[in-house]
Amino acid sequence: MKTWLLVVLAFAAGLSGMAVAANMNGVLAYISYHLAIPPPPTYTVVSAYINLGNLTPGESGTASATAQLYVNSSGYFKVQLHHEGMDDVFSNFTVVITIGNQTLTLNLHRDEAIVYLAPGNYTVSITVYYTVKPNPHGPPNVVNKPLITIKPAGEHEHEETSNNSTNAQGNEEED
Repeated sequence: MKTWLLVVLAFAAGLSGMAVAANMNGVLAYISYHLAIPPPPTYTVVSAYINLGNLTPGESGTASATAQLYVNSSGYFKVQLHHEGMDDVFSNFTVVITIGNQTLTLNLHRDEAIVYLAPGNYTVSITVYYTVKPNPHGPPNVVNKPLITIKPAGEHEHEETSNNSTNAQGNEEED
């Protein structure tokens, strides 16, 4: 009987020893924080509508319109030209956009730019310069297809495009 009691006591001592060893692990440090990321800039757009009318092969022309942009909080914005399918219709399609005192030139080869805008109301001037290909291919009718969009840009997007500037003819300038 004494042997049985010794086995039980040894087993109990072993369990309590494991419990003590388990509690001996100590956390050296804890960390807590709250990352305060500013919200993206807020804005409202009143869109411009550009109608190039009836196009014929080889035709060149220009068209202009204005949009309104209301920026409530400052930040970087990405302006993007959506030219999907236009490469088959136009040999040249250049858009010059003036927002405040900044001019952006977008075309079939450079289709986005980043601009910093402070809070305010902006009249956005948009001028399209185009030349229809001699043998254009594409849908015969395009109605109210999104052409230019604007959205808040992340900081990494600003850094990527801030080194590229473009002149009024759509050619990249060397820094």
